[in-house]
Amino acid sequence: MHQTTSSMPAKRQQSIMDYLNERRSITIKEAANLCKVSEATARRDLDEMAGMGYLERTHGGAVIERGTGLERGVDEKMKLMIPEKTKIAQKAAELIKDGCSIFLDSGTTTLLLAKTLHRFQNLTVITHNLDIAYNIKLDKTSALIVTGGIRRDGYNVLVGQIAEEMVRKLCVDIVFLGADAINPEYGVFDSNFIEIGIKRSIIASGRYRVLLSDHTKFRRKALTKVCDIDDFDVVITDAGIDEETVEILNDKAINLITI
Repeated sequence: MHQTTSSMPAKRQQSIMDYLNERRSITIKEAANLCKVSEATARRDLDEMAGMGYLERTHGGAVIERGTGLERGVDEKMKLMIPEKTKIAQKAAELIKDGCSIFLDSGTTTLLLAKTLHRFQNLTVITHNLDIAYNIKLDKTSALIVTGGIRRDGYNVLVGQIAEEMVRKLCVDIVFLGADAINPEYGVFDSNFIEIGIKRSIIASGRYRVLLSDHTKFRRKALTKVCDIDDFDVVITDAGIDEETVEILNDKAINLITI
């Protein structure tokens, strides 16, 4: 039995890429309708294309990969890999004890982590992210500190010399940092120069430093380097991380936690 054009994987995937190049995102249902296949088949196509680095899977669809200098908006980030990020946040919460002081970097995963902190007592939580500050709920015995600084429009983070100077004076028990891209051999990267200073200050302020990242960040590229991977005491990611990356991190003696 000969395959029809719509049932050939290469043809389907080219149709999906043409759609993404025009519209930047696609849902599983849209991909299925576009290629005239089942949603299960469309899901497999998107997974395969993500594995080849052509696109990035989201919860319910996919978005096209971008250049190193293009940064995703907050709303778009909130749609990406949410089940995986939720599990990473829950695992990260296991490192926190009553009475800890912690710094939460900006990012979807740190926001999800912030939403778990109400069950702890006597925490001191510090952040430069206004979304976290607005949404976090803490026990009455805990305290929230928001850095000063200049608000970065569109991203609700505080940056600049004031923010960096304040953070440099801190010494917190744990810092939780996110990243736009991670190369296990060359370091941790961000898509813009604006937040580099504050991120480096956050890392320096922590006695114990934790990198939170879903596995797709290990396949991406970003504009500028924040730090080396071994500046972190532990890396928490999901089970989708590839074996080659795991081997490199193990060779560097990085404490890698996968969920």
